[in-house]
Amino acid sequence: MICFNLRSASSVVPLPKKCKAFQTLSGKKVLHKPVQVARVRRASVVKSQIRNKSHGSMSEILNIPNLTLTFLKKSASVRSFDRVSVCSSSESAEATTSDGISEVDATANVAKSIMGAGCFALPWAYARTGTVFTSVYMVLAAALCMYCVTCMQRASALALASSSDPQATKDMVTSYSGLATATIGGLGGQVTQLMVLVCCFGIASAYLVFVASTLATVLPPAFTQDKLICAITPVMVALSWLRSFAGVSLISLFGNISVVSGMVATLVYAVKVLGFNWAAVPAVNVAAFPAAFGSVAFLFFVHFTMPPIEAAMARPKKFFSSALQAFLICTLISAAFGTIGAACFGPGVASVVITDMKGASMVAFVKLLLCANLLCTFPIIVRGAFQILEGFMGGEENLSDLTIYGTRTLFVVAAAACGIAIPSFGKLLGLVGGVSCTALTMIFPPLMLLSTDKGISFLEKLW
Repeated sequence: MICFNLRSASSVVPLPKKCKAFQTLSGKKVLHKPVQVARVRRASVVKSQIRNKSHGSMSEILNIPNLTLTFLKKSASVRSFDRVSVCSSSESAEATTSDGISEVDATANVAKSIMGAGCFALPWAYARTGTVFTSVYMVLAAALCMYCVTCMQRASALALASSSDPQATKDMVTSYSGLATATIGGLGGQVTQLMVLVCCFGIASAYLVFVASTLATVLPPAFTQDKLICAITPVMVALSWLRSFAGVSLISLFGNISVVSGMVATLVYAVKVLGFNWAAVPAVNVAAFPAAFGSVAFLFFVHFTMPPIEAAMARPKKFFSSALQAFLICTLISAAFGTIGAACFGPGVASVVITDMKGASMVAFVKLLLCANLLCTFPIIVRGAFQILEGFMGGEENLSDLTIYGTRTLFVVAAAACGIAIPSFGKLLGLVGGVSCTALTMIFPPLMLLSTDKGISFLEKLW
């Protein structure tokens, strides 16, 4: 027996074997017996088959007043279908993984990728380009970055639909470089692999330098920056050994709490000690846009971290809504922090606002929270690099624990050595952010979509 899918209203479909649910047709309950499920085909093929094989047009079939057994027999020739109705909660679970992370965890991980040390440069950016103008282009930058997320998701779905080996492609698109290989081709994959490696390595070095240099201002002079980098490296190594996103999600939650707490402490100091001075800060200053835009836009340039987060979800199809929530929350928090910080600290605010705070205990507290935030961000940032390195050696599932942990340890130690050789946080971020982060966020996602979707509209191509 077959059952009419009332939700899609596009085809008559056989139900899967596990379905034992009842549906009501013309006031009668019909028990759906087990049947063999046909191979799912693309929607475009299905629609043409339905039109060709049905005895009447779709509108004629659907306009039959009484959905009786005659209707079922009349449409029984339809063999292919676009989708199968979900018959029970247990069947819905088949599309999920029991050990995956939740949507809330995914939102926390994306937010942790965005919220970091860069947030403390926002008051400086707002004081330069104006409170209103900066908020406008921050929202536009976030929207553009979310569009690039949709480009990646659409390209991934199209690559899976057209693949001769869907399982291999599904495994490939769990990393950013694998997604580029599956969509753009081998050369595109190799270029993105190189960029992701350089980006992750540079950011790892920059984080070590930032944490060490920040702690050096709180601790006694005997603790030099180089000594602190060596002391922090074992902690970073331990964080790099995290292989499950369940543990990473907990750390991300703590990191989000730490950075928001640091921002709140900064604003409390600004409002209570300094007070508001709106007249000193412009609402719009377009002339300063080129200098300040990077501090705002780079907050959202984290797309190379997203495919692993999506792949780790119990319900990957919910990733877009999780990412959207993270972008909205981070945009609102960042805009509020930048606006209030600029109004209180004034046009002469430093590029890292905490250096303008007076009072040893308050400054030390905020600095420690910021260091904790960067430590919590580290496992998410370097995950893409580990996927690439382990992929070169045959994949994580084919490697021993000793090989995996040894590779990750060497990566962190090399990043620490680079941090000692180039002891400047700004220079390290400039080297990797200006080229790699921009290309991985704004260039490659649209290329992925253009390479897979041949029916994309002219306006979108132009955009």
